[in-house]
Amino acid sequence: MKDAEGYDVLRLIEHNRGCYVSADYVEGTPLIRCLKYHPALSKEQLFLWIHEMARQLECIHKCRGNPCYRYVNPYSMIITKDKELYFLDVSAKANENILSVMQRRNVREHFLPPEEAYYQTESVLLDIYGLGKTIQYLLSESKPTPAFTKLEEVRFQNIISRSLNRHLKRAYTNVSELRKQIPIYHMPKKQITRTSVLFLAALFITAAAGITLYINDGPERLEEVRSEEGKAGEKELSDIDEKDTAGEGRTAAKEELENTSLMKKELGFLYFLEKKDYEKSGKYFRDDTSDRASQGLAGMTEYMRLEDISGKEDEICTLLEELERNVPDMMQESYYRCMIEGYRLLDREEAYDAVLRLGEKCMDGADENIRQELTGYMAFAYEKTGELGKAIESYTEMLSWESTGSFREEVYKKLVHLRQENGEPEQAASICRQGVEELEDSAELRLLHIRMQCADDEVEREICAQTIGKYIEEMPEIIEEQEFQKLTKEYGITMEGEKIWVGR
Repeated sequence: MKDAEGYDVLRLIEHNRGCYVSADYVEGTPLIRCLKYHPALSKEQLFLWIHEMARQLECIHKCRGNPCYRYVNPYSMIITKDKELYFLDVSAKANENILSVMQRRNVREHFLPPEEAYYQTESVLLDIYGLGKTIQYLLSESKPTPAFTKLEEVRFQNIISRSLNRHLKRAYTNVSELRKQIPIYHMPKKQITRTSVLFLAALFITAAAGITLYINDGPERLEEVRSEEGKAGEKELSDIDEKDTAGEGRTAAKEELENTSLMKKELGFLYFLEKKDYEKSGKYFRDDTSDRASQGLAGMTEYMRLEDISGKEDEICTLLEELERNVPDMMQESYYRCMIEGYRLLDREEAYDAVLRLGEKCMDGADENIRQELTGYMAFAYEKTGELGKAIESYTEMLSWESTGSFREEVYKKLVHLRQENGEPEQAASICRQGVEELEDSAELRLLHIRMQCADDEVEREICAQTIGKYIEEMPEIIEEQEFQKLTKEYGITMEGEKIWVGR
């Protein structure tokens, strides 16, 4: 390999569910330099590198203490002369030169998000971002043979998008999720045709007969038999070949049709569920004439594109019911998830029941992001069908994995409302206080807590006044809120300097 040098690298050893790291020394070239001089790669090699960098990064995260790598970029990955990929040992003194290169501004700007100016913060999400950027760079700088299929391009675009856009709801939260989405390259297989098999069989029989004749009658008789059998065999093989060629053509055409159908389905699902591009999704489903379910989803995409479905609710419901009857055994989860999106357009009890029924079917085997998405849909459906206990359970689960402040605020408000509706005022007050303590900038939760206390005759007015004073001290601008002005009129709240009174 051109300009191969020696590097201290990480050798990662997986054991059960954990991983151990040790040091190693290899001769090789950083990935970025390797691509510069050798952009032409086999597609198999390209896929192997992408799988390997994801596998090793996941392994690093599984090491004791759950460390992050931090410097995930094409400079930190070493390619040996045997084309094996290793992560650089960034703690090794011998690698200080390349580490200083990675800390240059032009490198940081390419492989760190805009809000992270330097390689100072360690987090799984930043490692995932670096991996997504590295995959993006690898795909843009390499020239793989054979070229990517359309489906492979779309899948990698989706992986890169979910890696780089960390604030998306479907963004990756761990490398394991990303690894599951990486396509696997399958080497084209050479098919042994039926003609070939028959020819080999005939050849074997002739050879066996020839050995017997040679032993019994000598080489002269063998030549005569070969001549006679050869003429007959040529005609027989010719006849077989004509029949078999037609059969093979039909088989190949059938396989090609099935592969094309599968590709159209996967692209249809991708644009429907991930990209929310219902026009493109509908096109792929319409082009897939292999089963009625795809045509049903093509029809569903037309409704998904409408801003107002008034007067079309019955049509949508009929279409979805027909679609469910025709869902094939293959890729059921994707069909069901599309149908859930369709039922979410409808505000009727049977639609909420369908979301719950299909959601339960999708939960088994779904990855973490899909489970979270389904949990949110089902929480709302439980609420609408009056199953308040299950709704509370689902919304509480959502708090365990969602970190966005605005989202958490909405979930806290929802839980307060549901606890109150379910006849649990103490739990409602408790969850509201929890939200206020966690979300220091939430005026809405503070106002909600004030209302709850003022509306409860069992709460002393002095306690209400203390709560109001505390919240005004924490957030003075709260008194300008329209809701606060409304509360002062409803409950006779008066203020003189720091003194506050609440009427009955």
